[in-house]
Amino acid sequence: MRNLIMAALGAALAITGCSSSPTSEGEVVTSKGAPTPGQDVFPVVASSEIIVGDNRLQIGLIDENDAPVRSPDTKLHVGFVGPGDQQSSSETIMEFLWTIKPVQGLWVGRASFDRSGQWQAVIEVEGGGYDTAVRTPIEVKKKGTTPEIGERPPAVDTPTAADVDDLSEITTDSDPNPRFYELSIADALKDGKPAVITFATPKFCTSQVCGPTLSIVKGVARKFPGVNFLQVEPYDLNKVPQKLEPVPAVTAWGLPSEPWVFVTDSKGRLAAKYEGSAAPKELEALLRKL
Repeated sequence: MRNLIMAALGAALAITGCSSSPTSEGEVVTSKGAPTPGQDVFPVVASSEIIVGDNRLQIGLIDENDAPVRSPDTKLHVGFVGPGDQQSSSETIMEFLWTIKPVQGLWVGRASFDRSGQWQAVIEVEGGGYDTAVRTPIEVKKKGTTPEIGERPPAVDTPTAADVDDLSEITTDSDPNPRFYELSIADALKDGKPAVITFATPKFCTSQVCGPTLSIVKGVARKFPGVNFLQVEPYDLNKVPQKLEPVPAVTAWGLPSEPWVFVTDSKGRLAAKYEGSAAPKELEALLRKL
């Protein structure tokens, strides 16, 4: 498998080396370094914040009919070509995770980048009826806008159930769990317990990869009574639907998109962050360690 990825990376280097313009997103890479006509999958990078260092990378696949590929049997083996056509030693194997079973899913894996700039991801798609390699550009930034792992995120006084007459004033969830509205972010960060803070709006979600994030987190919450769980509406509900204006917590936390799920430890430091979608097994595995 490593040899196949390295061959594909070499082809990508050949292409970028002989062209002054960026390569087309999602082209198949052949041993001759040319796109193959009639390819059957197109990659879509679902992560908006990719930075120097370690990242949780999400990639979706679209088939030739513009339909999302939904195949737990398909594995993605990904290698990377950095700025200046420098081949990186970083590789990752991405596993499929359902976001809306059996409707929508993404491939998730860890990816590390040692410098910023325009990278190429060379993706070998194998299993589930696929056996091909495609490439797509990835823009790596020096630093993200969201809180960094290990730091204390902003202690924002988000609204709680005690501040309103009805939960519909602070959430668009049609079946809200009162537990999610007992504490503000500021309260949770100093409560001495791990916390899962979900920025999501069930009614007004605009993200391309928006799945039932809040529903997933609510399911996980039932298994962890000793963890604080919060939902924060990213938009001011007094101004929607006429205007989707971010609430102060979104600005303070630097969210470039929504939804996001953040996990803090018992000391109020950020332990993990998940953009777009967080699978139950990801959250549960982390919470068992905290």
